[in-house]
Amino acid sequence: MTADCAVRTGGSIDMKRRRATPTYLIVILAIFVIGIFICIIGMNKAILSSAQLSGVEIARRFAANEMNYNKENEAVLNTLEIGLRPGNRPEDIPSWLREYLEYLCDATGIQNVEAYASIDGKIVAATYWEGGASFESEQTEWYQKAIEADGDVIYTDAYTDVRLQSTVVTMAKQIEGTEDVVALDIYPGQMNASQKIENMPERCNYFLCDSKGTLVYSIIQNGSPEDAQCWFDGLFGEIKNGVHDDYRSYTVGVDGLKRGVYYYQLDNGMYSVITIPYEELLKGTVNIQRMFAFMLIVFVGVVAAFLIRDQLKARKERLYDDIVRVLGNSYYALYLIDLKTDEYSMLKGSDFVRKELEQTGRYSDLLRVVSMIVDEDSYKDFTESFAIENMRELVQKRVRDFGGDIRRKFNHEYRWVHVQMLYDESLQNDKVVLCFKDVNEAKERDLSRMKLLRESLESVEKMAKSKNMFFSNMSHDMRTPLNGIIGLARLSLSREEDAEHMRDSMNKILALGSQLLELINDILEISKIEQGKLEISGYDFNLQESLEEQLEVFKIQAETEHKNFSASLDIEDACVRGDWRRTQQVLNNLLSNAFKFTGENGAISLSVHEIKEVNSRYRKYQFIISDTGIGMSREFLKKIYEPFERETRFGAANVAGTGLGMAIVHNLVLQMAGTIEIDSELGKGSTITVTLPFLPGAEKEPEKKREQILETADLSGYRVLLAEDNEINMEISTELLKMYNLDVTQAWNGKEAVELFREMGEGFFDIILMDMQMPVMNGCEAARQIRAMKRPDASTIPIIAVTANAFSEDIAATRNAGMNAHISKPIDFEIFRKTVESLLKDRKNSRTEKEENSNETDQKI
Repeated sequence: MTADCAVRTGGSIDMKRRRATPTYLIVILAIFVIGIFICIIGMNKAILSSAQLSGVEIARRFAANEMNYNKENEAVLNTLEIGLRPGNRPEDIPSWLREYLEYLCDATGIQNVEAYASIDGKIVAATYWEGGASFESEQTEWYQKAIEADGDVIYTDAYTDVRLQSTVVTMAKQIEGTEDVVALDIYPGQMNASQKIENMPERCNYFLCDSKGTLVYSIIQNGSPEDAQCWFDGLFGEIKNGVHDDYRSYTVGVDGLKRGVYYYQLDNGMYSVITIPYEELLKGTVNIQRMFAFMLIVFVGVVAAFLIRDQLKARKERLYDDIVRVLGNSYYALYLIDLKTDEYSMLKGSDFVRKELEQTGRYSDLLRVVSMIVDEDSYKDFTESFAIENMRELVQKRVRDFGGDIRRKFNHEYRWVHVQMLYDESLQNDKVVLCFKDVNEAKERDLSRMKLLRESLESVEKMAKSKNMFFSNMSHDMRTPLNGIIGLARLSLSREEDAEHMRDSMNKILALGSQLLELINDILEISKIEQGKLEISGYDFNLQESLEEQLEVFKIQAETEHKNFSASLDIEDACVRGDWRRTQQVLNNLLSNAFKFTGENGAISLSVHEIKEVNSRYRKYQFIISDTGIGMSREFLKKIYEPFERETRFGAANVAGTGLGMAIVHNLVLQMAGTIEIDSELGKGSTITVTLPFLPGAEKEPEKKREQILETADLSGYRVLLAEDNEINMEISTELLKMYNLDVTQAWNGKEAVELFREMGEGFFDIILMDMQMPVMNGCEAARQIRAMKRPDASTIPIIAVTANAFSEDIAATRNAGMNAHISKPIDFEIFRKTVESLLKDRKNSRTEKEENSNETDQKI
C-alpha cells in the first residue's frame, strides 16, 4: 500500500469514527430524555391517584357539615310538628312560630330560617305573606311530597323564592292526625364562608347543588361567580355520567385553570363538589421536575459541546476541500500570491491567460499579462492597489477583504471586472488570494442609477431654482396689489369729503383685490393638481349659450382696454355633457393671457368649430385663441407647461402672474381627454388650439332668468342668525344683510350660534349664515348640532356656509354637516344676494304649501 493510499484509508476510518460519535451521543441523549419523562409521568400518576382519594374525602367532610346543618333543621321541624298537633296547637299560631324561632336563635344560634304551615288549606306563617290568604298551599310541591311521605321529613329541590329572590330548599312534614303540613325554608349554604375557605385547599372551589344540578351554594376563590351555574351545568352532566370517577379526568374552571374534580352525594340527594387546580395538586413535584430539567440541560449541553466540537473540526477539514470549488463558481480567475517570495500560483485562469502564463511563476509576469488585457487607466490603479508592498501592508493590518473595479478586454470588448484580495489566518502566513469576477451588468446598472440620481438632482435643483424665482416674482406680484390697496385706502381716509375720488378709489381697490384673488386661486389650483385631487364632473349644458355668456365679459374688457376682440362660434350640436366649469376655466386662462400680453389696439380672437367624426359617440370641439401680442420664444415653448415658468424673469412689470396658468390649463385639458397645441413667435403673437371631446347632452327647456325673479324679492321682515368670529367680516356681512332690510342677530362662535338658535324658539330665525373656522366650535359641528335638535324648524332652516376654503372636499364637508349652500370668501355681493334670496324664497314657498295643505285637510275634516 502506498503512503497516499494509506493516508486516504486512515482518513476514511477517521471519518467513520467521527460520523459514529454523534450518533452514539444522540442515542444516549434520547434514552436519558425518555427515562426522565417516564419518571415524571409515573410520579404525576401517583400524585393524581392520591389526590382522588383525598379530594373525595374533603367533599365528604363538607357534605357531613351540610348534613349536620340539615339534622339541626330536621329537629326544629319535628318540634314544630309536635307543637302543631291538634291536641297541642296554640290559638295564635303565627305568634307561637315567631316566639319559637326567636328562642331557637338565642339558644342554638340557628337563624335565617323561615317557618310556616298549611292549616286547613291556608298558609300560617311566622312572618307576613303577601297574598297568603289566597295562596293555594295544597298545590305546592312541598305539601304534596309531605302528604305522600306519611310523616317523614321531605326535601324539595333548590328553587328561587319569589318573595325573597334567593335560592332555598324547603323541608316539610305532615302533622300527625291531620292533613296539615308544617314547612321550614332552609339555606344549606349558611355555614360561615370564611370558615369553609380556611378548611379548603389552596385555590380550591366548592359547590353544593341539588339532585338536578341547581347550585344552592358556591365558593369560588378565583374567577367570576356570575356565570357559575352555566359552567356548573356542564360539570354536573360529566359527574352524572361518571366521567370524574377516573383520577385522570379534569375540567377547566371558570378561572380558566385545569382542575381535578371530586364529589360526594348526601342522603337527601344533594351533591358536595370541590375542584382543585392541577398546579396545586402537582406543586410537590415542581422541585423534582426542576432537578430533572437541570440534569437534562447539563446533559444536553455536554452532548451539544461534543457535537459542536466535531462539527467545527469536520467543517474546517471540508473548508480546504471546498474553498477552491466555491471560489471557482463565483470568479473566473483565482491566483494564490506568496507575498514573501513574490510568486503566484494559478488556481483558475481564463483561456487567454493560460496561454500566456505558466501555472506558477513570478508576480511580475502576472502583472505583464494583466497590462495586455486591461485599459491604461485601470492598469495604473491595479498596479498601485495590488502591488506586493501594498498587499503586505494590508495583511499586517488584518484587512481581509480589499478590492476594486477595472475595465478588462474580452474578445475586443471592454467589460467591468471586480478584483478582490482575500486574506484569512487559516491560510499560510504571507499568502493571499487574488480573485477576478465579471460584474459588467451590475456595474452598468450602478452607473445608470448614478446617472439617474445626478439627473434627478439636477431636476430637483432646477425645480428649486424655479420655485425660488416663483416666490421672488410672487412676492412682487402680491405686494403690488397689496400696496395699491393699502395706498388707496389711506388716500380715501384723507379725502373723505370727495365722494367721486372715494368711489374711484373703491373701484380700484376692487380691481386690485380681484387681481390678488386670481393669484391665490392659481396657487390653490396647482396645489390640487399636485395632490391628485383635481375632479372632472359630467352634466348637461348648452355650449353655445355658455360661451356667449362667458364672452360678454371679455367684450367689455376689450372696450375698456381699447383692444379688438372677435368671436366666431360654428356649433351645430350645442347640447353636450361634460364639465363646463373646467372648460370655462381653460378658456378664461387662455383668453386672460391673450388680453394680458396684447397691447392697446391689438387683436384677440376666439373661434370654435365642431369636428364631425364617424363611428364615435363623442363630439369634438376645437377652440382656437389667437392674439397679436408679444408672443413666446422657442426656448420658452419647451418648458411652458412647467409650473412657475415665465417668458421673462424681469421686465413686463405691469403684468402679474404666477407662472402656473399654462400648467393648470395643460392638466385640465389632459384630464378632460383633450389636446392642446401652441404656435407662437416672439414679437408676432400666439395661436393656441384646444380640442375637447364631449358626450351628447339632453335638450333643456329655457328657464326664466332667476336673477330677474330674485331682484324683485322682498327680504324685509326676515331674521338672520350670523355666526362669524372676525370683527371686520362680521361688520361687512352685517351691513350687507341690512342693505336688504334683513334683521341680523350676531354670534361670535359656533357654540353661541347653537345656543341662540335654541333659546329663540321655533321659527324665530329664517336663515343662518355660518363661518367655518371659528373658535370654541367650528361651523360644521354647529350645523350638525342644530340639525340634530328635536324641533321641526331645525331640519328645514336654510344654513349657508361662508368660508375661505374653496376646495371640493371642503364644500362636501359642509354638505355632510347639513348645510344648504356654500359661499367663498372674499364674498361676491351679487352671488351672496342671490343665494340668500333664493333660499328664503324656497323656504317661504315651502311654508305656504304646507299651510295650504293643512287648510285643505281641515276643510275635509
